[in-house]
Amino acid sequence: MTRQYSGPMSGSRPTAGVAETDATATAEIEALFRTLEQALVAKDAAAFDQAFTDDVVFITPAGAIFRGWEELHSYHRERLGSAPDARAHFELLVVRFLTPDHAVVNVEQTLRTPEFSVTNRGTWVLVRRDGSWWVCSVHNTNVAGSIG
Repeated sequence: MTRQYSGPMSGSRPTAGVAETDATATAEIEALFRTLEQALVAKDAAAFDQAFTDDVVFITPAGAIFRGWEELHSYHRERLGSAPDARAHFELLVVRFLTPDHAVVNVEQTLRTPEFSVTNRGTWVLVRRDGSWWVCSVHNTNVAGSIG
């Protein structure tokens, strides 16, 4: 899909999303994020990390980088085990299909505990393999002023 534009480089401006929106796939992705919310509340690292690919790259809001499922799962086991009781919510801001089996999801995540609340926004890259959606890359960043 292209759109005409004017400027220094006239012609057609491409869009990133080339696949039509798929209501079923969107619902599957939404369900994946509801499962992630439940796993965070339960402090269940195994359930939270279940949807990540073996070669995942995960960047935390603080900038730490985890390469591969084992490294990420080790981090989540330690982090969730010592986390305060919290409620998590993922708001899917945009789900864009690059192909029918590749999606970029812009997410806002809010984590609330009795003591504080924090919000971050992230870009999640998902791939569908054998009928299931898998997370292969995540980059999060804190929302300024959201800790309170």
